[in-house]
Amino acid sequence: MRRSCKPVLLGAILALCSQMGSPRALAATPSFTISATNVTMPLSQGSCSNGVCTWQYGYSNFALTSVNGYTGAPQVTCAVSNPPAEAKLPTCYQYGLMPLLPANGTNNGEILFIAPGQTPPPSPASQLSRPGRATAGMALAAALLFGLGLRRCTARWFTLAILALGTLGGMMAINACGGNGNSNSMTPGTYSYVVTATDLSAGDTASTTISVTVP
Repeated sequence: MRRSCKPVLLGAILALCSQMGSPRALAATPSFTISATNVTMPLSQGSCSNGVCTWQYGYSNFALTSVNGYTGAPQVTCAVSNPPAEAKLPTCYQYGLMPLLPANGTNNGEILFIAPGQTPPPSPASQLSRPGRATAGMALAAALLFGLGLRRCTARWFTLAILALGTLGGMMAINACGGNGNSNSMTPGTYSYVVTATDLSAGDTASTTISVTVP
């Protein structure tokens, strides 16, 4: 007795056609991952002396990794998770410029941790346009213009220039040590912080949890 192979052959062809007709179902979705290192805050947050401030910050190194050919520019944010009530803890943010994440590549960056009362360092991209310098420069220009309106003699010009330079120096000292009058003490302990990378256009996110120790 001979059995027909046609039903078996037909079923195999239909299954093969079904798989070939839906390649998107087999394709992996491009995405990304993030990892970061734990942080121990410095024992001393720094101080100001004679108008010059020296701050010490905490740092975490993070790595963004492309998965399945992802290409984009995820934004990295950082926040403490479930902080104790009334605890004085450092704030954190991604520091520095981040290039486009290449397909199947990795970008490395830094997260800066700042104690309460500290003055953040200038952004690497805005060293030449710091707000303190801009404000002080405007004050210098205003002082000089004010002097022009009052007197036009050379001797008066020299006196007003000296006065304006003194005002500029004082304002720069104030801007350099804006947090000098605040307490930088933090609540000792080990706390959980969540570092999150977000693709704002696609809505994809990836996160990791790190430990931040305040001695």
